[in-house]
Amino acid sequence: MTVLLLVSLLFLGGARAEAKGSAVAEYTDPDGMTVKSFSPSWKDTAKLKALHDELYQNVHGDEIKLLNEIDIYDDYPQGDGVAGQYIFSTIASVLPIKQKMQPGKIELYGGQEHQTVASFAHTLSHEYGHHVTHYYTLLQDGFPLTDESKWKDTTYARMRGLSHDSRVAVDGVDHRWQIAEIAAEDYVQLFGSPNAHAPTEFASRVEQALQGKEPSAMSWSASMYNIQPQENLSLPLASQVPGLYEWLHKLMTGTDGSYKPPGQPVLNLASYTKQGDVGYQLQFTWHAENEPKNVQYTLVTYTDSDLLAEPIVTREAGQKHEVRYGPVVTRRGAYIYTYQEPSAKGVRHFKLYAFGDNGWVSESPVLTVDMNNPSSVQVETKDKITPVARPAVPEMKDEPVFDFKVGNGRWLEGLVGGLKSAIDSITSFLRSVLS
Repeated sequence: MTVLLLVSLLFLGGARAEAKGSAVAEYTDPDGMTVKSFSPSWKDTAKLKALHDELYQNVHGDEIKLLNEIDIYDDYPQGDGVAGQYIFSTIASVLPIKQKMQPGKIELYGGQEHQTVASFAHTLSHEYGHHVTHYYTLLQDGFPLTDESKWKDTTYARMRGLSHDSRVAVDGVDHRWQIAEIAAEDYVQLFGSPNAHAPTEFASRVEQALQGKEPSAMSWSASMYNIQPQENLSLPLASQVPGLYEWLHKLMTGTDGSYKPPGQPVLNLASYTKQGDVGYQLQFTWHAENEPKNVQYTLVTYTDSDLLAEPIVTREAGQKHEVRYGPVVTRRGAYIYTYQEPSAKGVRHFKLYAFGDNGWVSESPVLTVDMNNPSSVQVETKDKITPVARPAVPEMKDEPVFDFKVGNGRWLEGLVGGLKSAIDSITSFLRSVLS
């Protein structure tokens, strides 16, 4: 006689936006995926189909069958700066413990501002990155990246070298240090669509001033891939993680991929000049060995407190590898003209990104310069990522069979252990009675 007990638990990976009224438009693809719009700016079903097709431009595998819906909203229900959200769930059975992923959903916000497929492409790719990394972590490791007690043991966290990084957690830390966000950003860098990787060009404002032109106004955002390929400015890029591309590519496509990002560029502070009493103007140059013909560069600057870098200039392979940054004092006829970069003050970091095939990116070592005294430059090369090996033998801990203290997250395992012991006792008793 067999006694079987199953318990199902539902874990939610996000809070759904509250739909205001009915959808103004809806498109359902033959593959079963539905795109719903709650934004009047997205009432054309042709645009909804185009958004669906854009999703498929991201590298994907069978996991895409478990994404069943994309919703578009006008406002920002999760707060300013939150451009989208991925919502997922898993069902876990007990005896044995096994989690199975359920169909996921992507919500996109700010539909009244982002009225084209291209403007949503980066956010869509990022949210799909959550879907991919959760799916394959669950498939390979048996638990999701959002498991607070186990995420450090995931294949991804170990490969990324984050298992022992005290700055990283599931929650309770800055958004850029949340493990699921780091993973989604890695996906965009390695597998994002051409639209998600599309560069935004920026001219040098100093060069415009030196040419006698009025420097153009600039605006930029975190969704501009070449300004900030990943949210976290402190961590190495995905291109510097050994085996990460090959691991995910094999899981998604079943084939070995070939990953060739551009070589690491070298950024130099070539010179600096005093511009009257306004401050110092810096001259940067750079070079790269075996430079690809299609490489594109973006030079950015930021401070320790900045979450978003500021673009200085974009260049292509055939253009000069030099740019100036800082104030300009020049004569125009009988007048002295002064231009000052608004942020060219204090201690600043400078980094050069190089973009090649498929939007794959590498970065230079970071130069740190005091704009008040640029005579010395600090060069910071990010630590090489060392994957964390799994322990050969799991460490055993003395824990009570039943532990209902919810705070330490062990109550479920205690409950399972107790239930198993009870079932074993009942089974043994029944065998003795029936024998």
